[in-house]
Amino acid sequence: MSLILLAPEKMLDVIPGEVTIKGTVETGPNNGMSIRGYRFYKTEVDIPCMRDYELVRWKKGTSNLGFHDGSRWQKNAVHDDDVTILTRGESSRWYWMNDIEVSHIYISQALMAKVAGEVFQKDIDRIFVDHYPIVNDATLSRLMDTYEAESLSKEPGSGLFAQSLEIQLCIHLIRKYIRCGVRDEAISRISKSRLDTLQLYITTHLAGTISVKDMAAIVDLSPSHFVRVFGSIFGVSPHQYVQAQRLKRAERLLSTLHDVPLKAVAMDCGFADQSHMTRLFKEKLSMTPKEYREKSTFGLFCSLTVQ
Repeated sequence: MSLILLAPEKMLDVIPGEVTIKGTVETGPNNGMSIRGYRFYKTEVDIPCMRDYELVRWKKGTSNLGFHDGSRWQKNAVHDDDVTILTRGESSRWYWMNDIEVSHIYISQALMAKVAGEVFQKDIDRIFVDHYPIVNDATLSRLMDTYEAESLSKEPGSGLFAQSLEIQLCIHLIRKYIRCGVRDEAISRISKSRLDTLQLYITTHLAGTISVKDMAAIVDLSPSHFVRVFGSIFGVSPHQYVQAQRLKRAERLLSTLHDVPLKAVAMDCGFADQSHMTRLFKEKLSMTPKEYREKSTFGLFCSLTVQ
């Protein structure tokens, strides 16, 4: 699969034609849904992997639409209000024997996954959908037509109406055309090798920013699922764990580097500033970093364990 995904605003770079309805492709958020209308000229075209899922509502069809399924050409007659569904991340090959008029609705992976998660009330591992050259789905076509009208409308409440239609469109697709892989929390744990990699990452990046998103990516979990699994393993949140590791590092530095300024210790351990380090020392160890260093220098204790 190509690493360069085709964004909606680049569609005419691939398919010869013109925009008939400017729509919301350039004004809407990349993590939502957008619409644009086109007139495409007679052509044969290879469409590269797309960034978004795409719904095509046919306004002027063709008696000869060709779709290559990987082994042979499928020929279809397309009528007004028929719908084509294209998945993201997979290339496709097409031809049509006359100029056509269509409207495209682009649905981001983020929006589809969000709605799927709310539908199933679980973390969604993967979303599976195939290319559908033609579907005769009156409900889907009607939803697309209404969404187009509300997206272009200046009437009061049109924005809210369009947002509700976005959810309805996603739910309809999930019910009829999309298969969702629901993550099984009972078996989705962090393997020892990945856990070791994660802990090494944390200890070697304490001086910088360590986000939940970055940690989750290392162990191949969604951020929300990672937080739950991490808590079940360590008994604390990822944030609390990272803070504890920073305090342990600060203890070690204060015990061995007696001439390094406290400000430099705070920076090396990833605290926002010296006062931030001081607040956490008081909270966890009931003393300031300066007091800790002084007691360590005189050998009043060997080590304090941060929980």
